[in-house]
Amino acid sequence: MDLTETGIMAWLGQFLWPFLRVSGLFLTAPLYSSPLIPSQVKVVLAAAYAAALAFWLPSLPPFPGDAPAAIYAGVIQISIGAVIGLAAQIVVYAVAGAGEVAGLSVGLGFAELQFRQATTDTPVLLDIMFWVGMMGFFAANGPVWLFAALAKSFQAGLVTQNPDTWTGLALFGGVIFSAAVSLALPVLAVALTINITVGLLSVFAPQLNVLTVGFPLLILTGLWMLSTSSAYFGPDFFHLMRRALGVTAGLVHG
Repeated sequence: MDLTETGIMAWLGQFLWPFLRVSGLFLTAPLYSSPLIPSQVKVVLAAAYAAALAFWLPSLPPFPGDAPAAIYAGVIQISIGAVIGLAAQIVVYAVAGAGEVAGLSVGLGFAELQFRQATTDTPVLLDIMFWVGMMGFFAANGPVWLFAALAKSFQAGLVTQNPDTWTGLALFGGVIFSAAVSLALPVLAVALTINITVGLLSVFAPQLNVLTVGFPLLILTGLWMLSTSSAYFGPDFFHLMRRALGVTAGLVHG
């Protein structure tokens, strides 16, 4: 059997197209983009997923042979995979943002630690709620629908040409702020009530110092409310997941 450049690029294309898209997914998707996972493990996982997709997908076009076209095709495939993972990451960080808003409202903004996925110190409650969002992502079978969306994205072709899908993703990014405030709303209400109450008490009873009485009460009550309200995050989290699925479906179907 004669080996030609066209035949070799056709064989490579069946693997490289999904491999590049899976690699882009691993750049932004929850858990897979974590620095806690070694880069070597990510490469092996991406190659394994790409090999599985290569057997499942129909015949894909050959990978471009010239360097400029190959670089352009690689950037496009990595970008599509990264966008699919970004939609899921927005949901997780919306829950993490609720922890940051709650921490600032109860006066825990000073409690920070070095979070490996951030370049600077981050609030402790943000770190805790990030893992709450991550557990919710797994409970909602997030990794399953991520790779299902990635596999079906090839049905729309190798390039998504509908600009509305990219606009929808950009607008979906605002969920990080709106959903964070919505999830932290019980803590905000409790914090406002305690601040008003302690402020009035300090006027009528000056011996009740705001720092010695109000501050510990605010922190303890706020943490209690956050832990209690976290048990009811389920419907809101699944609503965010459905919105992320809608954004991803628009990208997948072009």
